[in-house]
Amino acid sequence: MHAHSTLTQATSLTHAAGTLQAWPTALVLALVGCGSGSQDSRPSTGVQPTVGGQDSDGTTDGGGVSTPQTTPTTGEIDEPPLDDTTADAPKFDVGGDSFCKEKPVGIFCDERTAVLCDGDGAIEDETSCAPEQCVPDLGCVACVEGQWSCKGPRLMACNTQGVAQWETSEVCDPAAQQFCDISVPGCSPLAPIGSVEPTGEYYLYSTFSPTADGFNTISDVDSFDNRIWFVGYSGSELVAGAYDVTLLDSDGDGVLEPNQHPDYVDAQGVIEERVFTFVESFPISNDGAIPHQMELHATATSLTWAGPLQISRYDLATGVTSQVAPAPPWLAGLQYKYLAFLGYDEINDVWYSGNESARRVFQYDAETMTWGYAFEFPVLSGDHMDGMDVVTDASTGTVYVYVSDMTSNFIGQYRHDPDVGWVQENLFSYAEDNGAPVEGFGLGAMNHFWVGGWAQNSFYEIGGGDLTQFLDPEG
Repeated sequence: MHAHSTLTQATSLTHAAGTLQAWPTALVLALVGCGSGSQDSRPSTGVQPTVGGQDSDGTTDGGGVSTPQTTPTTGEIDEPPLDDTTADAPKFDVGGDSFCKEKPVGIFCDERTAVLCDGDGAIEDETSCAPEQCVPDLGCVACVEGQWSCKGPRLMACNTQGVAQWETSEVCDPAAQQFCDISVPGCSPLAPIGSVEPTGEYYLYSTFSPTADGFNTISDVDSFDNRIWFVGYSGSELVAGAYDVTLLDSDGDGVLEPNQHPDYVDAQGVIEERVFTFVESFPISNDGAIPHQMELHATATSLTWAGPLQISRYDLATGVTSQVAPAPPWLAGLQYKYLAFLGYDEINDVWYSGNESARRVFQYDAETMTWGYAFEFPVLSGDHMDGMDVVTDASTGTVYVYVSDMTSNFIGQYRHDPDVGWVQENLFSYAEDNGAPVEGFGLGAMNHFWVGGWAQNSFYEIGGGDLTQFLDPEG
């Protein structure tokens, strides 16, 4: 429950009345994932490109998840769940297009936002429920009766006795190749999910090598705003480095067109020029890891990376490194005994990882500081798994985990369905022409993925095509 002004007060009254158990679960919006809060969030997609001639310092906000206005779920109420503390509360939205138009006094749901209507067409108060969910008349609740979820290795059941809360039902054993499976519900043996038949395509836009600035073995990459971060070597020293990328109006039409590509029918034309400007580099430590064993997650204020012993966060302002999550002890039974990949779900505050042992995605449970398996994906005609990122669709609020193989040209898109668990949403492909295998990737500049390509000492940019609707819905 979010402590937020009059809406929370009204919601608390309905909880006290014991109406939660009686509310039909069919009216409840689906919960995507689990977890609470947000400790180091990033934009759900990248940002609009920098105009040529301007500098990008990589410190701008970048925005967050935008939830579209859709037809709300409504509920009938006998008595207004209000108290006299709302009498002087500000009205946020009054008029013909108000969400509360023609609604009585009460709490309604606009996707995962709880809205308190005053009965006169105005919004009295509102709050985002994420990562919880919104139920009409109740507001923000953790879960509803009959619902299941996973936190790392734990299978969670919704206890609706009193205030709804998640409770551990069963703990799965990753060492025995088990994963939390809400479709059972219970613990199931790992098996690949999804097809190897492409359902969409994307394109290569740019490639850049920082070797002229003294870097080599360019590997895991992430991007925040217009800044591209990578790990590699400077001489024999392990370092993190950054370049800012600027998009030029190469075709002179007065419009910056990051998705324009000769093969992309919805944005056909020459690829506009990218200019890369060196920003900084500094030495880092990662418990003996080599560059392509430590995928990055970048924000405006920090870099987080995977490693043999832990997930580590580096504060860009202070240079202090701290632990985000320990590595699981069951890694000792795998071929590769470290965390190599990394993605962060900012909506549900969940870290994802994996390594080259198999095409298996790990999910972290911060409450118990334990890791479990989320899902396994099929062989994508590559040598092994390499590359991961977690991106929230700005149009729908759906959280997707994107995965790849090192030497394939595929990106698998997965989401957690509240009824059946993990499903493959799409499999995207492109024709690689630079021969650089994937060593980590992350969404950012131009609303494209940026990929490490250590064999060519480069990083490169991919996107557009059928990825556009998920990464850059405005095209």
